[in-house]
Amino acid sequence: MDESLFTETPRFSKGVQLINGLDINRFPKLLTRILQNLHNKAEPAFNEAEQVKLGPALGLTSSELVLVIETLTFICQQAAYHAIKPGILMTQLEAVAINSDKCKAICEGWSAHGKSTIEKLKKHSFAPKQLQSVEWHLNLQLAQDSKSNLKEPNAIFQLNVENNDNDTTLSEPVLLEFNHSQLFNLYNKLEVIQSQLDSLS
Repeated sequence: MDESLFTETPRFSKGVQLINGLDINRFPKLLTRILQNLHNKAEPAFNEAEQVKLGPALGLTSSELVLVIETLTFICQQAAYHAIKPGILMTQLEAVAINSDKCKAICEGWSAHGKSTIEKLKKHSFAPKQLQSVEWHLNLQLAQDSKSNLKEPNAIFQLNVENNDNDTTLSEPVLLEFNHSQLFNLYNKLEVIQSQLDSLS
């Protein structure tokens, strides 16, 4: 993989710096907990009470702990999304200046839990709302009096989605209106998305 999995924003780089400073003996347990909870979008890997204890144990402030958890979660999500092999993950981690002992620990954790993490993620969606069906019709809108001869066609879409959040299923329609230009732009973007999905399948 030539492209980097990780965009080195200032926040990500600060997270990497904090990760590098962590005690290597405590690090694997932290990582394992994040990996085992990666599929669960409803609950954080560590609740508030656990974070209150964990921060001082790792020598981090509460905001630093949140950043470490966010950074490790992002790393694990990227590894899962790309179903990356441990050796390639090691190269990617080294490229963003993660210390060798942490790189090794992350890759060992990924080797141990990566497959089960990906299987769990396949059963859960990152987005709670899922599209069930699409209805549409065309609408011809007459313009203002000053332009009485102008008629503008619009496409009206009703996206019937189900909200599967919190173990409940609620159906709700989403109405969208597009003029010709907007619909053409959407079509082009969908073509790009379809092409990318095809390349991954």
